[in-house]
Amino acid sequence: MTYSVHQHWDPLDTCLVGKTYPPEFYSWIKNVKTRNRFESLAEETEEDYQNLIKLLSGKFGVNVMRPEFPDDLESLFIDEKWVQPPTAPRDYFTMIGEQFWIPDVPNASHAWSVFYRQNKQEKWPWYVRPVDFASEMPANIVDPLLQKFETFKKFDQKHLDAKLGFYQHVFEHLHTQGNDIMRTDLDFVNGCFVSRMGEDLIFATQTYYDDKQTLLELVNKKFPQYNNRVVQLEGHGDSCYCPVTPGLIISLYDVATYEDTYPDWEVVYLPDSEYAHMKEFSASMKHVKGRWFLPDFEKDTNLIHTVETYLDEWVGEVHETVFDLNILVIDPKNIVVSAHNEIVENACARYGIDVHVVPFRHKYFWDCGIHCITNDLNRHGIRKQVIHNVL
Repeated sequence: MTYSVHQHWDPLDTCLVGKTYPPEFYSWIKNVKTRNRFESLAEETEEDYQNLIKLLSGKFGVNVMRPEFPDDLESLFIDEKWVQPPTAPRDYFTMIGEQFWIPDVPNASHAWSVFYRQNKQEKWPWYVRPVDFASEMPANIVDPLLQKFETFKKFDQKHLDAKLGFYQHVFEHLHTQGNDIMRTDLDFVNGCFVSRMGEDLIFATQTYYDDKQTLLELVNKKFPQYNNRVVQLEGHGDSCYCPVTPGLIISLYDVATYEDTYPDWEVVYLPDSEYAHMKEFSASMKHVKGRWFLPDFEKDTNLIHTVETYLDEWVGEVHETVFDLNILVIDPKNIVVSAHNEIVENACARYGIDVHVVPFRHKYFWDCGIHCITNDLNRHGIRKQVIHNVL
């Protein structure tokens, strides 16, 4: 049976759930205290994955697939950095209708963000795009850094190729199911940026500077059978909003209006992340600028060094993330989140939706919510018109 996803609230049939490296992976860390911390991270993360799998497969009969590691884990040490584990399958591909889309190239915006963060000097402004850096900084600074960035992009490609290797068995399975595997150079055609709304596809921008009309022209050529729209979200769409069911959106406050994409839908807003204002995370803001957090990490300088030196690509900008809207919809009456949120639960109750809480204890390290750590491969449903009266 060919797999398909037309609306992301249709009953979930087959789903990927992420995986992290096993405890023994961290044997390369010489400091015993630090190694033990990462071993515990691995064990607890897998426990949380198993609890999610128990809910999905045990209660709702969902078929669950997992990433697979190569026999030689040492092969994942590429250019002096460890390849990020497949904690978040949502980041790399998406099923649209009966076509499974895989970007063959790394996300360019993310590549520059990581590279610039690693190389930025204290007094330099933050530049969202390399073109802005090139146009505003002195040539004697720009030229060598952009040359270095070209080398980084090759590194980033090798890491992406290794990450996609975790899913080769999934790609082969989809092929045997009769699905077309579509390779693309559009780096934003993945589960983070695309909302599948029946006859409509909604694409999120990556930065404030993205030209919406240019992006629209690109996706219209790639997906001519859909009504395509581009919305100004400046990042992962699933970190900004979630259309939970027809008529209801859970959203951040500071995103663009939904009047032209979801007319007449109720929008329930959640406040921005309070990470920076929470006492327990003050150390993270001080030591790593709020990019990641593990309990008491500030007492282990070796742990900080290990992350910043070898695992820097694993972590994001967690102080910006609102995990409560990173929602996996199981079916029209059931969703999964990583923590209780009264606003979300009250809104869902009005629509007869049950909210299932499956804690993901180390989301502040992995920068992942429940939607991120899954990827729906098959849902029972046919393509419908679910957005009406579009302006």
